[in-house]
Amino acid sequence: MTDSESSSESKSSKKSMFEEIQVIELNRSNFQQIWPYLLISIKSADFIGLDLELSGLGGKGLRSKDIQERYQAIREAAKTRSILSLGIATLKLVQKNEKKKRLRYQAQVFNIITLSEKPFTIEPNALKFLARHNFDFNKLIKLGVQFQGASGQCPLKALFFELFSSSSSLCLHNGLVDLAFIYQQFYGAELPDNLDKFCCNLADLFPLDFLPVLDSKYLAEYSTRLPSSYLEYVFRRSQGDNLLERENSRFWVDVVFPEHRMEIVKQSMDVVKCALPDGFPNHPIPVDLHNHVCNSFAHHGFCQNPQNCVKLHDVDSAIDLQRIKENKKAFKRKRRYHNIISEGVVEEQLENEMEWKKAKFENNLKVRDIKEKIVNRMAENGLHRAGVDAFMTAFSVIFQQRLELARDNSVSVEHANKLPLSGKDQPLQLTHRQIIGTFENHEHLENLAKIEKNREFVRNNAAKSMK
Repeated sequence: MTDSESSSESKSSKKSMFEEIQVIELNRSNFQQIWPYLLISIKSADFIGLDLELSGLGGKGLRSKDIQERYQAIREAAKTRSILSLGIATLKLVQKNEKKKRLRYQAQVFNIITLSEKPFTIEPNALKFLARHNFDFNKLIKLGVQFQGASGQCPLKALFFELFSSSSSLCLHNGLVDLAFIYQQFYGAELPDNLDKFCCNLADLFPLDFLPVLDSKYLAEYSTRLPSSYLEYVFRRSQGDNLLERENSRFWVDVVFPEHRMEIVKQSMDVVKCALPDGFPNHPIPVDLHNHVCNSFAHHGFCQNPQNCVKLHDVDSAIDLQRIKENKKAFKRKRRYHNIISEGVVEEQLENEMEWKKAKFENNLKVRDIKEKIVNRMAENGLHRAGVDAFMTAFSVIFQQRLELARDNSVSVEHANKLPLSGKDQPLQLTHRQIIGTFENHEHLENLAKIEKNREFVRNNAAKSMK
């Protein structure tokens, strides 16, 4: 390898551990110009992540133990509340390198400001949440892309027609609510009156062999078995584990963003920082960190009393605590086998354990010594918007499925079309069910016929390209 090649590879390596997310904002002023770019990104994607910002969810019935009652509450919310922004992240595989154990994806991230022309309810809690995360309500009113108008001409409906026709994997996080809102407001059909009918229609829209649904929360709970499964935790844990996989010469996921873009896209782009803690994974950890992290936030992603809670609401600190616990268990497990392995191996393991403790705790740091640094990192990385969440969702799915993708070039069917249900041991499966009685389904069947026609066109083009 020449010096220039080595330098190029070094630069590429530094870039490969992505530290920022490039987000393209679409609104009424630039939608038509960026529309072709968005369309091409969707049609060529291997994975599409989706996330919605909503005007509220209602309350009664959403946590009912009865799943049918829960669906009725979601259905009512989808009819009375609205989508305020739509996040879309597309990731396309551009290189698979067996030697370097690397799967490289090119990402495009879009944040579309949306404004329903139908009256809708907006809840105080939703307003507070969005305001806390710098949501621009003036921009929503002035420049939101309108939908659900009386004319029936809706660019977002056309967008989802193209998405349903694409041969990719759809990535969601805790996706039942998102699917209900998308179906009611962008698909052009009324939500069915019960969950079984809805699942039947979703099974039509997301066939396993064409557009399977992968839920990052379901994967975290049922496949990778992470200790917490809220989106920011799953993403940051996946991001950190990805770097560790790379350092240990195992399959990892590289994400790059396009270097060359149209001028209108550059003008509409914002950059969101997402760097891991400085020095990760060898960064020092305060010895008293366990006393300063909010337990509720660490496990669930929210605090019951955020105004008065003085503890840290920092996902990276929560992950650090979990890694410490996991490493201690691993070292303890190894010590159990000292009587059946060679003395040299025992000494090496003890040295590794001492080195790890020295690296993490030697400086005897306290939280007060680095609290300002933690707060600054939270401020840099804490910008919340639908596009960022869509990217975090898609990346988390790809990372958790990386071994299947490396081995089979496809996601695991075993984990597809399954959505988590809070408080339930089993996920909701998007499969066809036997429906008793009449099933008025004309709108769905008409839409599906158009989608199937377009899918056949996509299949034929794919078959031709294989010849």
